[in-house]
Amino acid sequence: MLFMVEIGWRIGAHLSSKYSAKKVDASETFLAAIFGLLALLIAFTFSGAFERFDNRRELIALEVSAIGTAYQYVDLLATKDQQKVRELFSDYLDSRINLYQDNQTLSEMHLEKKVAAHNAIGSQLWKAVVLIVENTAYPQKVITAQILPKVSDMFTASENQRLASKFHPPEIIWQALLILSLIGSLVAGYNMGIERKRDWLVVIVF
Repeated sequence: MLFMVEIGWRIGAHLSSKYSAKKVDASETFLAAIFGLLALLIAFTFSGAFERFDNRRELIALEVSAIGTAYQYVDLLATKDQQKVRELFSDYLDSRINLYQDNQTLSEMHLEKKVAAHNAIGSQLWKAVVLIVENTAYPQKVITAQILPKVSDMFTASENQRLASKFHPPEIIWQALLILSLIGSLVAGYNMGIERKRDWLVVIVF
């Protein structure tokens, strides 16, 4: 942006000295339109970021609730089976918490490996619960089977949260912000060049 301001200033100063060009009122209108659009895009970007943040916070709350509910349903299993399932739940929860840690410093490949390891533990938990339900005699099986949709809901909540973390502003928004910032800098520098006045403090703050 500083570079574009300097280019604009040099163009304006050159035109002013060689052709006696003067600043016209329309230039302020153009500048206002450019920065008005830039402000709109910035507001749109922050608004979208807030919505995604709020949505992810809600998904985390839903996931916590789903895990807690599924864990409570372990009580429906036979006493001899509960210990094994609770241990798998503990491993699953530790793995889920681990997914939230150090994500900012991990590459996409390492993060996907963490997700794959977490899903593997989830698969073990699901297979163990399904096997226990299958081996439970009727009519107790009807009660025990109620844990299956709760565990499934827990996995769904986890996947929804993972997918939500991949949602970002469209690439075209970033491109438009960059282009408008550069164009606005060029026009602002040009206006200063036409007037042969340059305020570095204002430019740097801008």
